[in-house]
Amino acid sequence: MSGNYYKMPFDFSSVIDESRGNIPMCNELESVDQHIELLISTYPGEHAYDCGYGTDIWELDFERIVSLEAWKTKFIECLATSISKYEKRISDCQYRLEVEEVLHENSIVDNVSVRRKVDIFIEATLNSTGDPCGFYYTLYLGPLSKD
Repeated sequence: MSGNYYKMPFDFSSVIDESRGNIPMCNELESVDQHIELLISTYPGEHAYDCGYGTDIWELDFERIVSLEAWKTKFIECLATSISKYEKRISDCQYRLEVEEVLHENSIVDNVSVRRKVDIFIEATLNSTGDPCGFYYTLYLGPLSKD
């Protein structure tokens, strides 16, 4: 599948004002990467024309983890469902998560917050070339705080 791929965020001013130059472009792999990142960061219902667009991982944001492996499995299932539905340029996706608790202390306001850091690793095949490709994203979930 060949075509023109635009960098995100899209610069609408370059369309309106020709003196700003050309619209920034990217290759197919960068476009897939940007689209997956957008898909991950979108809560279902936020997209005006497709209420299902996004990932249900945000439902897991404040879920109490009884079993880390069960939580990871749910997270990966949500991710895999969304990516297989909305990103057709890749296939044979393999997912891996690394989860850790991160403590942030703000001494100025005497506040401590604990967040869950999730590193997402995706290995897939780019359908247009058959080449293997990999993607990496980091999310911080659950802004729990203690005064």
